[in-house]
Amino acid sequence: MHMIGAVHTSYIKNNAIHQSNNRAVAIHGTRYLRIINNHAFEAKGHNIFIEDAVETHNIITHNLITKVMRSMSLLNVD
Repeated sequence: MHMIGAVHTSYIKNNAIHQSNNRAVAIHGTRYLRIINNHAFEAKGHNIFIEDAVETHNIITHNLITKVMRSMSLLNVD
């Protein structure tokens, strides 16, 4: 979700994200998004990544993140 503003009816819900070569979910410049009941397994870096703190009113709940993998190509903090 990149720079899409207010998304009152959008959600990322009930997904299985596994063996990703990048993050599971990244949000940037997005408000009112719901990230609910997802499972990320063997994804790299910050698995649910909030880019620069302008993302407000998002709901991130009941997600399971397991076996986080180290990244050599993402941000240094990953």
